[in-house]
Amino acid sequence: DVYKRQVSTQSTWDNNSMALLHYIPLIASIGIILVVARGYVSAVSDRVQHVDRYSAANLHEIVSLHYDLNLAIDLNERTLNGSVTHNFRCVAAETTRIILDTRYINVTGVFDAVSKNNYSFYTAPFTYITKIVNHQLIISLDKPLKYGDEINLTIEFSAATNATAVNWVPKEQTLGKQHPFMYTQCEAIECRSIVPLQDTPSVKSTFNANLAIKKPYTAIASAVSRGNTTKGNMVVYHYSQEIPVPSYLLAIVAGEIEYNSTGKRTGVYAEPAMIKNASYELAEMEDFLDTIETVITPYVWGNYSVVIMPPSFPFGGMENPYLTFVSPSIIIGDRSSANVVAHEICHSWFGNQLTGRNWSHFWLNEGFTVYSERLITKILHGEDNFTSQARIGVDNLRDVVNSFMKDGKDEYTKLFPDAKREGPEDIMSNVAYEKGFLFLRYLEKVIGTENFYGFLRVYVASYSYKAIEVWDMKRVFEGYVMKLPRESLQADPKELLEKVDWNKWLFNSGMPDKEHTIYNNDAIKEAIELADYYLNHDDSPTDNNYKKFTLDLRIIFMRRLVNGLDKLSHDKIKRIDNDNGVTEKESNPEVNSLWFRIAILKKYEEVDKKVKNFLRSIGRQKYILPQYSAYIKVKKKYAEQLYKEMKPLYHPIAQRAIDQMFGK
Repeated sequence: DVYKRQVSTQSTWDNNSMALLHYIPLIASIGIILVVARGYVSAVSDRVQHVDRYSAANLHEIVSLHYDLNLAIDLNERTLNGSVTHNFRCVAAETTRIILDTRYINVTGVFDAVSKNNYSFYTAPFTYITKIVNHQLIISLDKPLKYGDEINLTIEFSAATNATAVNWVPKEQTLGKQHPFMYTQCEAIECRSIVPLQDTPSVKSTFNANLAIKKPYTAIASAVSRGNTTKGNMVVYHYSQEIPVPSYLLAIVAGEIEYNSTGKRTGVYAEPAMIKNASYELAEMEDFLDTIETVITPYVWGNYSVVIMPPSFPFGGMENPYLTFVSPSIIIGDRSSANVVAHEICHSWFGNQLTGRNWSHFWLNEGFTVYSERLITKILHGEDNFTSQARIGVDNLRDVVNSFMKDGKDEYTKLFPDAKREGPEDIMSNVAYEKGFLFLRYLEKVIGTENFYGFLRVYVASYSYKAIEVWDMKRVFEGYVMKLPRESLQADPKELLEKVDWNKWLFNSGMPDKEHTIYNNDAIKEAIELADYYLNHDDSPTDNNYKKFTLDLRIIFMRRLVNGLDKLSHDKIKRIDNDNGVTEKESNPEVNSLWFRIAILKKYEEVDKKVKNFLRSIGRQKYILPQYSAYIKVKKKYAEQLYKEMKPLYHPIAQRAIDQMFGK
């Protein structure tokens, strides 16, 4: 009863969209795609166990090899209705049921896709996760499946209007102000709110997606386009993902969207009013791809495209294959934030091609990606830029670690944290990114740079298309090193491996040893010395090159001020602003986010108007959460009023984070 009350009433598909989708040959497409799918997943499915506490699915018994997703999208009514046909394989000796993850999904029927026989089913709460409601769809089979048996099941359903994976963007919040927009954000465990499936990175499936939408809108999925079919005022866009991916990489966008090519394999989707600026800002994408390919392995996904999201998008980027999401906050005009796209490109290998098996292994996705992203920076822009980005990363890591330790959440400062009942959000912090990067840099120093590049190639080749654990990575690393010639290592391989304390890196809380966190150069020293002058003096410095600083140096300068906040007075902040024109002239949100936080905490109200506009114009959590946190500390009533006004502009993921800050 509780479940029924919380599911919003769904409108049915209109006649055109339903009729058109009936023409899609579902069963034939399953047969074609599984020829490819089985080759990818056979090595994985046999070893799947119930290893993900955040999934209710009976992963130790059944695995989805492939699914066909058919959705009708109504941007005006804000509805998602359709069906999904799963091809399941039994991986246990026997099973009599299939359990899938859901969240407020209204399931109206489950039947055999071939015989059309109906199966009994029911929905029950899944209570392991405490922060947000989850459900499990339990399907009873009419006869047991034996090991290796396969079955095709179709599930008809409608998603709730408040599905947590979906952001319905009214036209007033788009750049063009003419048409509504819709997008999904499925990482970490939001996909279960739009499709009944095994919502875990442990299972990687191929899929087809057929998206029905009224003209003049376009619907795009994170897969290869297979054309479209038109009937009346409806268009069905067909997509095929022939490389197995975890559920969190299913992505859909719909609205008024244009495409522009930026290279032989790269391109940009955006609203018409944004397409020109976005194409300029991201013109280096082909160079990024070419660069990282020379170090690792060939790019297996064919084309690489990004879509510029509406301002409400809560992250900097999301690495959906063929359809990377990026925040409009990186479209500044000077290409200074293009490293966000470099990061997402590197996920094509780490996270997408090979995937951490559950969220405790999240660092396998992010640590390797940060390492690769900064490798692109080093090759294209030099050692100094690499060093400054690594320094920023260390500073960010220190802040996150200190915050977790202060809150008694030491577990989340480990590289390999336990999956606590709150959910995976705390696991997905900068610890995975930056502590993971530092660990890989340490391993690089142990065996040498060129040898480490060789390891990256062997690692990717060993586990492509699979879901893996850190122990798999360790096994490949040690096996690779043992085969290296002694002269290449300039030491005995076994002795080198004995130096690597895996337990310390993976299971110790807090920061790594200091020797692993030192990144410095003359430019960084200049930025820090300038900040220290303001912190320790009551006048303006005579030698001030702030206006010539690169973006990274401005960030380092601001972070130094944040760390010395106790030494800052209102007058000092005003002097910094007058000397350097920060409030008036700074356009980069990375710098503004730090500056606004400082100013709010020190009650420098000259920034309040700009902060309000900032919070209205962007929904990226990295930038907005620090401002609300600061206002809560010094002007809580104002913070509540501000958030009440801005909340409808934010994604549900960001709303949950801010609600938690207010104790809701």
